[in-house]
Amino acid sequence: MDQLLEASSDPLWVSVVFIGALVLCHWLLIHKYPLTLKQWKLVEYMWVALALVSIFGIVQEARFYRSKITVEQSRTEALGKSMALENWLDVYSEYACDDNKGNPEYLPLCRWLKVKSSDLQLVLANEGFPADISANFLIGIEGNFVGLNEADKAVVTGLHTDYRTARQKYLTAVGASRRSSFSVLIVALAPMVFAVAVAIKFTKVSGEYLLTKP
Repeated sequence: MDQLLEASSDPLWVSVVFIGALVLCHWLLIHKYPLTLKQWKLVEYMWVALALVSIFGIVQEARFYRSKITVEQSRTEALGKSMALENWLDVYSEYACDDNKGNPEYLPLCRWLKVKSSDLQLVLANEGFPADISANFLIGIEGNFVGLNEADKAVVTGLHTDYRTARQKYLTAVGASRRSSFSVLIVALAPMVFAVAVAIKFTKVSGEYLLTKP
């Protein structure tokens, strides 16, 4: 399969296939077994069918390329959201645990933040990318913490939701970027098949011209 892919991506080999198919089709369909005008009309279906096969291969390649782009974009997005979530916990931990260390009213928030920071580090360290930060990761945030208002809660909740969305998008794109053996074969054959289709079309034009010329 690798050799076929290498050949189909080489303009020289595609040109060789085109010229070889052109010569062979001219010899067979014009000189060896000359066709009638009616038969040449049927040849139209042949080259169109081959062209459709090559178009399907091009579509498969375009879908694969789009999936690869989506993988990179969603990976970057997910990494950015996980870092933003981590930074949010670090900043608020410093605010609640260090800046307000002597204030007992901030102790519940400090404890909650430390637990969440530890949980996040554990998940990221053990699972790697894309870590499954659970849907209930921020459980407890609904409590009335001194130093954490509703706007702050909305920010961190949004970061958590955005990460999970980007993670799922990444996993979906990775799955879509995996090619089946059939898909790889179609993509590998597409340039060669199209070259043969064009050769048949050229032969058809030549054959009809010879039959209709004065």
